[in-house]
Amino acid sequence: MIGSQTRGVGVVVVVLVTLVAAALSALSAAGEQRAAARLAGRRRSRPQGPGAAMRPATGARRIRLGLAFATALLTTPLWLGSWLVDASSFVAQAAALHLGSLSVVQPLMVTTLLFSLPLAALGTGRRPTARDWLAAAGIGVGLGLVLSTRDAAAAAGSAPVGGSLVPVLASVLIAVVALVVLSRGRSAPVRAALLSVAAGVLFAVGAALTKLTADTAVTSGFAGLLTGWPGYLLAAVSVASFALQQTAYTMGTLATAVTAVVVVDPLVSYVLGVAAFGEPLPAAGLPMVQAALGMVVLGVSVAVLARSPLLQPAGSGRPEPVAPGGQGGRVGAGERVEEPPYDIDVIVPAAHARYPGRQPAPCA
Repeated sequence: MIGSQTRGVGVVVVVLVTLVAAALSALSAAGEQRAAARLAGRRRSRPQGPGAAMRPATGARRIRLGLAFATALLTTPLWLGSWLVDASSFVAQAAALHLGSLSVVQPLMVTTLLFSLPLAALGTGRRPTARDWLAAAGIGVGLGLVLSTRDAAAAAGSAPVGGSLVPVLASVLIAVVALVVLSRGRSAPVRAALLSVAAGVLFAVGAALTKLTADTAVTSGFAGLLTGWPGYLLAAVSVASFALQQTAYTMGTLATAVTAVVVVDPLVSYVLGVAAFGEPLPAAGLPMVQAALGMVVLGVSVAVLARSPLLQPAGSGRPEPVAPGGQGGRVGAGERVEEPPYDIDVIVPAAHARYPGRQPAPCA
């Protein structure tokens, strides 16, 4: 009885800490997007020099101006404050992964989308549609089905099983390389989908490595982090997942990229939890059906909610061209204008590569 009560308290703590991480994630995304949108708007409204409209937006110039934009963000108080909230979200997620299991924490991080919904409504002044609320309810139902399945969600974290961790991680990383190779030569939408799936797999690997890193920090301290390999591999995986996600954003719609990543991440996390951390599989029969049904409901609901106009970044797609002289609006016939050298749809999600569900909530 005492063991059951302890398990129940442990699950509640893990769930609460994970929900805090998801809420902070959504809040930081909204703040960073607002800061980036304001800065981009001010830069687009600046008067242009006589030859600016005719200057081609070369790759080198785009990179230079994009870096200048990112540097300017670092001096923006709102962006810096939001980044601190983002760092707090990471700490909370790492704590949840240390206390709990991959099969509980990663599916719950999908609630970032739910927290983004009211933030987006406040920022835009628009109300969520009935479809938005239905999708949000579907996410809750899907999570409830998965997490309430008997033996499907381990209450607490566990050490990696024997020597299975390295082979499992190696197999998963090989699958990522295969997806990237397979994406070459494909159409833009297909390539975006394949790269998004690869990014989702890497996010799951990153969660497993975050758990290992947090465990090492607790048991061995800072010295253990410096001498252990999980932290270094986590940094490499984070960079790779960032690159894949940003590439997918530039080739397909944000909704498609987010949906693919958010659905793949908890699935692969569950597989990693079972294969490398000894987390239990749901019992055959009804529990297995319940867990599968929950994942289907969760995936469909995420796909619907990710397409909500409320959750699309402000200025989705290409920003409106700016006519010579810095005046926004329609460009006259025959006037050639320079395409903006940066796109906040790509720059802002860069700050949220740690978790795929963190698409920026638009704020006016």
